[in-house]
Amino acid sequence: MKINSNSSTKHCAEIGNKLISLFQKYSIKEDHYYTDIFKKLLLITKELIDSINRGGVHNDRKEKDAIRDADVRAVFYEVMARCNRRPDENQKKALRIKKILDRFGIEITEYTYINESANINAMLVDLTAPELAEERASIPDLDKLLANLQSSQSDFELSNLEFIENTVDRKKTKSATALAKDLRDLINNELSVYLQSMAKAKPSQYKEFAGLLTTIIEDNNKSVADHLAAVKRKKEQIQAQTIQKE
Repeated sequence: MKINSNSSTKHCAEIGNKLISLFQKYSIKEDHYYTDIFKKLLLITKELIDSINRGGVHNDRKEKDAIRDADVRAVFYEVMARCNRRPDENQKKALRIKKILDRFGIEITEYTYINESANINAMLVDLTAPELAEERASIPDLDKLLANLQSSQSDFELSNLEFIENTVDRKKTKSATALAKDLRDLINNELSVYLQSMAKAKPSQYKEFAGLLTTIIEDNNKSVADHLAAVKRKKEQIQAQTIQKE
């Protein structure tokens, strides 16, 4: 009995976990070959689960970018609102702030992540310069809006760094698909074959575990077959509906 080659990475990880739990119960320390197989199984299963988890981790870079974009627009709109009022000393001060904003433009929110970050950081340095304290004070809430932008920019950069690090980690390690195949091959070609052979030679030590392994594989293969059948039925239904519409 072999694990179905159509088994998903999660199916394979589940089988690996079940076998690790069983090995703790059916440990045969004097059998070094058997023990070595499970050392390899334990290592591959752990790597597979880690790979699956890395692939499933949600990175909130897009959400963080949307927040900083909103903060950028808030700064521009607040300054524009002050500049569009009747001429007075506060408006003159606001116009000096606007002159800085015009060098960057609100369209920085449409730049690539890297270019937007560079422009936001440069803009914040210019806008928060000590010599512009009076100009900032002339615009209600501007200092608070700039603080919000500084915070959301920092949050984005942290999220972006995590994304880059995860991408590098994935490139350094095997994919979940490759690890699932390694685990499947180890169980099919080494563990299963060995247990079936030893179950006949030493049934008191190996037969029960060999039987449990067969059951685990059978249950998995049935689950995989049921899933594939459901996918096929769904595909046929969609095709039938398409034909009816035509």
